[in-house]
Amino acid sequence: MAERPTERERTPTLKEAARRRKTLHEALVALEFATSSPAAGRIPDWTSHVVKEITAVRDAWDQHVEHTEKPEGLYEEIVTMSPRLSGTIDRLRGEHPEITQAVGEMLARLEQVDIGGLPWPLDDARDDLQRLIGKVIRHRQKGADLVWEAYNVDIGGPE
Repeated sequence: MAERPTERERTPTLKEAARRRKTLHEALVALEFATSSPAAGRIPDWTSHVVKEITAVRDAWDQHVEHTEKPEGLYEEIVTMSPRLSGTIDRLRGEHPEITQAVGEMLARLEQVDIGGLPWPLDDARDDLQRLIGKVIRHRQKGADLVWEAYNVDIGGPE
């Protein structure tokens, strides 16, 4: 088994994961801000702002998936160092398509359905967005636990 890096000896792959983690976090915070911003009397502007921010989440998410799953990416590095974590990686990898689909479906729905009345009242739209944000946050938390177990370092970035 390979030696684990210390806080000062982060691998390039781990540094890149930390950078992408921060980008995804910032995109989620911006989406939550847009979701919770005033919408009464300004649904089209609210929707436009939310679409912009969920697009940023989609892009940051896609980069996360690419970086973690690519050859010589984060998951491969972790399995090389700590083969015992392969089951955890399989579970996290299994969440990727589900979250990718959920983000895509939410974006499409925001672009195609008028919010504020039937079939998608504003409160329901906000609840759906908050659930999506929560799903991504839980995935990030599990990823942080994985990195801690593999490297015994904090990946960084606020939750």
